[in-house]
Amino acid sequence: YGIVEILMSLRSLPITVIRSTQSMLLSRRWICSRLAAIAQQRLFISDYASSKPPFRSGLFDSNVTSPFEDPSRIQKKRPLAVRTIRNAKLGDELETPHRRIALAESEPVKRAVNRLTGENIKRIEASSHIKQDAGETTESSDVDMNENTVALGGSTTTTLSAYRRFWKKFHQTMGTEVDENASYEERRRQKMARNTKLGTIFLLASSCVGFVWFCFYYGRAKRDSEGNVIKDDFSGSFFAPFYRIVNSLKLWKDYVVEPSREVLLPDPLPAPYLQPKYTLVIEMKNILIAPEWTYKTGHRFVKRPALDYFLDIVGYPNFEVVIYTCESSMSAPQVIESFDPKQRIMYKLYRDCTKYMNGHHVKDLSRLNRDLSKVIYIDYDPKSFQLNPENVLRVPKWEGDMNDTSLVDLAELLKTIHLSDVDDVRPTLQYYSQFDDPAKEFRRRAMYLAQQEQAMKEQLGEQEHSILKRYSGRLFGYRRHA
Repeated sequence: YGIVEILMSLRSLPITVIRSTQSMLLSRRWICSRLAAIAQQRLFISDYASSKPPFRSGLFDSNVTSPFEDPSRIQKKRPLAVRTIRNAKLGDELETPHRRIALAESEPVKRAVNRLTGENIKRIEASSHIKQDAGETTESSDVDMNENTVALGGSTTTTLSAYRRFWKKFHQTMGTEVDENASYEERRRQKMARNTKLGTIFLLASSCVGFVWFCFYYGRAKRDSEGNVIKDDFSGSFFAPFYRIVNSLKLWKDYVVEPSREVLLPDPLPAPYLQPKYTLVIEMKNILIAPEWTYKTGHRFVKRPALDYFLDIVGYPNFEVVIYTCESSMSAPQVIESFDPKQRIMYKLYRDCTKYMNGHHVKDLSRLNRDLSKVIYIDYDPKSFQLNPENVLRVPKWEGDMNDTSLVDLAELLKTIHLSDVDDVRPTLQYYSQFDDPAKEFRRRAMYLAQQEQAMKEQLGEQEHSILKRYSGRLFGYRRHA
């Protein structure tokens, strides 16, 4: 109230000065009230904490009988690790004051410490004296391992020492021992040489074991379900296991090189079904479609222009269309189904039906179960048809040009062969295969024949017109006015 009276007496001061002084006094009063509240709260908390009973652990001075007091129920204990024993021995220096009080007040803990600091501590000190006398200089990892080995017991120590002696003797025998006193680079070089030598020995030993197993497995005679030996072509011979091994190697070679089956196509359609006279075998890749890759679409196949028209012309019942490609059976069926939704292609043969020769997949047309005089094979790679070059109509490789119209000319060529009804197509195919582009050559010849036919028609028309004019003049007397 005295401060307020002073403020009221200062009426001669400006109003702004009086208001600022009042605000400062109010803020100071608020701070003092907050400090008083905090002090009261802390005083209440300290009174509550002092009124609670002190914490007492249930592990000490308990009336419950410990099961470990009965010696018959106590198993043989393993000595603790060296570091744990050292911590127990030096517990007074390492533990906090509260922990030291608890350890001092608890008799069980004292007994445990006494047991730990008994025989095991003496053993550790004895081992350390032996090491110092011997002058052993090892790395930090070896020291930890030796200490832990001593703490584990006699049986473990004996096992590890025998293990180390064995490997030391083994490296001495093999000449792969590493000199621990050498420099770091030299030890590294010796370890690399040791690992290389041991790896080579292991590889050779594994190869020998595998070869022995291979000879035993593939050289033995086969047995039936009852365990009886099945006689084969090599039974009764002294070299029967050797012959069986050679035969197994041949079977493996045939599995990789030869087609998956002897007959690639089923028998021709029996009556009353219509079996086309000619079989048209086509390589799919770079003839009907071409692989393409762009940043926008990724990997895909591009369909050749006029492909639908080509399949409509050569499809059933004009030709028996067979796709014979070196593409895998994992991806090719989906591509064929995409560009042939009308199912105009009757059969599909994939990479497993080819013959692997000198790194190339070769098509063997003799396994098609068809008369080769009626088989037409269209491809661009000479290595693919080296077994049957007389049945091939070699065409240029299509690289994806969308302005190409060769399939139209090729369809007309095949249509002409079909309409000509020749008994053997091989001479015709050999003739057109000598040109770089048989379809273009056929179109040129077709245009030439069409021009000749047109000229012949015009010539015949003129002759008919002159004959008609001559006889009509004689009949009606037009010659006299000529």
